[in-house]
Amino acid sequence: MNNEKPLGKKILDLVGGEKNIQGISHCATRLRMLLKDDQIANKNKAEIEDLNGVISVVENGGQFQVIIGPAVADVYDQLLAGTQLNQETDQNDDHEKNQHGLISGFLDVVAGIFTPLLPLLAGSGVLRGVVLLLNQIGWLPESSGTYHILTAASTAVFYFLPVLLAITSAEKFKVNKYVAAAVMGALIMPEFTQIMGNHGNGVITHFFGIPIVTMSYTSTVIPAILSIWCLSYVERYLKRYIPESLQLLFVPLLSLFIMVPLTAGAFGPFGVYLGEWISNGINILMNSNGWIAGAIVGGAWNLFVIFGLQWAVNPVMIQNISKLGYDFIVPLTAAANFGMAGATLGTFFRTKDTKMKAYSISALLSIFFAGITEPAIYGIGVKYKKPLIGAVIGGAVGGAFIGGLHVKAFAFVFGGLTTLPAFVGSTFVSYIIGLVICFAVALIVTLVIGIDEVESTKVSTDQVGNAKELSNEVVLQPLDGHVADIAEANDPAFASGSMGQGMVIYPTNGKVYAPFDGTITMLFKTNHAIGITSKNGTELLIHIGIDTVKLNGKHFFAKVKQGETVKAGQLLIQFDLNGIEEAGYDTSTFVIVTNSGEYKEVSLIAADDGSHGREILQANI
Repeated sequence: MNNEKPLGKKILDLVGGEKNIQGISHCATRLRMLLKDDQIANKNKAEIEDLNGVISVVENGGQFQVIIGPAVADVYDQLLAGTQLNQETDQNDDHEKNQHGLISGFLDVVAGIFTPLLPLLAGSGVLRGVVLLLNQIGWLPESSGTYHILTAASTAVFYFLPVLLAITSAEKFKVNKYVAAAVMGALIMPEFTQIMGNHGNGVITHFFGIPIVTMSYTSTVIPAILSIWCLSYVERYLKRYIPESLQLLFVPLLSLFIMVPLTAGAFGPFGVYLGEWISNGINILMNSNGWIAGAIVGGAWNLFVIFGLQWAVNPVMIQNISKLGYDFIVPLTAAANFGMAGATLGTFFRTKDTKMKAYSISALLSIFFAGITEPAIYGIGVKYKKPLIGAVIGGAVGGAFIGGLHVKAFAFVFGGLTTLPAFVGSTFVSYIIGLVICFAVALIVTLVIGIDEVESTKVSTDQVGNAKELSNEVVLQPLDGHVADIAEANDPAFASGSMGQGMVIYPTNGKVYAPFDGTITMLFKTNHAIGITSKNGTELLIHIGIDTVKLNGKHFFAKVKQGETVKAGQLLIQFDLNGIEEAGYDTSTFVIVTNSGEYKEVSLIAADDGSHGREILQANI
């Protein structure tokens, strides 16, 4: 008789037992726990990760998450058995409002507001850099119409930044985005700015006898966010007391009447001065000892990205670019990027895994040509640990050089080769030298300390222990949309490959079809995730969206049942794509071969736009 504890009970013991769990739930792949004392679980984190059946452990949003895979429901039931823990415990209680919850909530809000604007900011920044470069070499004189047109095109995003931020803030705070845009648009209209005349900020005017300090709001960041946050409460209050038949007219009318003067008189000046204080404080720090500040930011930035903390700093950089025309922090983030690039190349030389060599080159090109480090950070740095050390050291050394020489960026961009024009100026040569230092130091450190490849490529035994035959499998694309490598996914757990190899699909409609002949082995009760096993033994997970388990089945409709045999091309799940997106959820769909470790290679056939039914993934034994 086997008296060994089930996996669920082992996890329960290692996180501190029932009394240490404030709340617990699970999605299609993970146990999600809010713990009273995180230190107990953190102390035992390595032991939890070594458990047979556990893929990985991550901490996100104040939650301690144990990644199990398709068997998570069984492990969850094992953990709850014989305890007083309630199933699907509500985690939105006061405990979540602790320090971790507040930080997570703040970062979530900032990310939600700025993420939609990042491509526009980056594109405008590079265009602005090109214009400046062409002007400095004499190819584009300031007297030409072309210069003025391109200058307007590259700087419009900063002039109208308050309006753009009002729109994205409105989407985040669930308020009418057109009213939000009008509120901030009113404050940059000539009718309003002319009140200041030639005196600038600080001119006093009156609204029904109430004094208002007028300010210039073009290129500002904080006033728009504060104003629309307040508007969200005003709008809800108005809708509560105004009859529905009158809301179409009076809610926008009263919102404008209240929020324009309120923003001009309170949130606006406060936001302008707060932004200036933060910018001045950082600039003083950089000017007083740029070497130390550069080493800290350059070394820590990749760690910030892992935990999402970069979102707290991005608004400061955007504010500096908008108001001052330059920023000291952007070059330091580029130092971190090139440190990660050097560590990635070091991994390429040290690894003996042909798949990892190919992945390393892909991640390296992502940094060089797009300034995107997440594939390298999660797929290499987090996976092997030591390359992350190399990246931190390289970023710190090169960052100290860049900070010490007060290198400036003249646009908000992601540091890569394609964004070099954004740094053209008196410190451009110093910037290039600093990037070379970052890259070289990180490369050398990674080559010296290695990557612990044997440990990181350990393959666990099957959770059930049953023997089975495997053969090569071709997986068909299960839904229409743009296909990308799993390393590009927005979810770190999937992107790291710890769940298995596969792909992410950005769907264009809401239908999921069977990717091969097989059996439905798992259908999550909220219908947002489904597991299917082919006749050849391939175990595939199709997970629709990120955190869509929180929708509790809304917008998802299963067309099959667990245990049912299906044919390739058969409709499995139908979902309301627009409804999910309007609810604020990312609809990225993950298609993962969960038993990837049993194959020699799982490779993506094509990464582009495509329809369901085409051959898209190859698994070879």
